[in-house]
Amino acid sequence: MLQVILYEIWFFGVPNNYAEVFNSTRFHPLKNHEEMLGQIKQTVKSLALDKIKLPKEVITDLESGDGKIIEINGNKVGVYRKGNNFYTIDPVCSHLGCELSFNGLEKTWDCPCHGSRFTYTGKHINGPAVKDLESVQIGDDL
Repeated sequence: MLQVILYEIWFFGVPNNYAEVFNSTRFHPLKNHEEMLGQIKQTVKSLALDKIKLPKEVITDLESGDGKIIEINGNKVGVYRKGNNFYTIDPVCSHLGCELSFNGLEKTWDCPCHGSRFTYTGKHINGPAVKDLESVQIGDDL
């Protein structure tokens, strides 16, 4: 209460029109806690749970212009198909290791944790990540 009174009085007893702006208690950081909890759940899911679960899709399920994370020889691989060409990357963000997801509208690999984005070939576009994704070699027998 004393803090609010001090902000309301300017020099020589003149009311401060900006008292509310300078009030240090004006913010309520946990006011939108449901959204914050949702973001924390998404981060935990991407950092831990998604790494355990193996995808059920196979490379033959991909149509041209589609990208997915699939299992190849027991490893997760991000695959994008363009015509008869397949572009394969390690689907782990080079920033902090979250599992990427494919953005079908932009044809990019996006990180749900911090927003890094990569082209379908793995080249860095933007975000906190600064390195490109590693490409993965797959055999011709798939």
